[in-house]
Amino acid sequence: MIEFGPVSLTSSRAVTRTLRIDSDVEARIEQLADKEGVSFNQLANRSLRKLVEWEATAERFGFAQVPIYALERVFAILSEDQARELGREAGKNMMQELILFWFKKLDRESALDLLAMSAKYARLFTLERMSEGGTDTVVLKHDRGPRASAYYSELLKSLFHSLDVDVDTHETDGQVVAHIAQPGKLDIRSPRGTSPIARRLGVAARTTEVPIPITS
Repeated sequence: MIEFGPVSLTSSRAVTRTLRIDSDVEARIEQLADKEGVSFNQLANRSLRKLVEWEATAERFGFAQVPIYALERVFAILSEDQARELGREAGKNMMQELILFWFKKLDRESALDLLAMSAKYARLFTLERMSEGGTDTVVLKHDRGPRASAYYSELLKSLFHSLDVDVDTHETDGQVVAHIAQPGKLDIRSPRGTSPIARRLGVAARTTEVPIPITS
């Protein structure tokens, strides 16, 4: 019999619930918690949060765990045009369906939240987000090669373009940098085609832009 006590969380109120778990599961949790230097409660709560925030829904949408080397092989086999087409389809269809299911609304912040959840749980890429001058800059790092960059670049453009959000992307072989206008901010491109943030990140390779018409 194990009793989970209150855990300090920033996003929700902690409660105490008593439940029974198998002894071998308890032993394994204790081993993992000791290895990571966290408490039993923290590790158990983190696992349960992953179940409710990601796994239960991801399974319904057909997500499956794939070895990284297999994913790299898939991207290597695709042509650049094929990778971009897949990215556009994912941005228009899969990503929007996931956003609506998880957040019950389709908007810019929900799209960014889904990207953060994908990085946290699916771990196909890492994500960094920063704000400067009315623009959110998202750095998506994957290290899967240029075809993966083509895929993620088109996914981001397709997704935010469908939300009427101004966005431009910069690709290298290992990452995609996307500059996403904040509400009420329309011009996110520098005269030379590379923003100050992108130049600091050393991203000046392939640049693609999606202009959104400005209406008064």
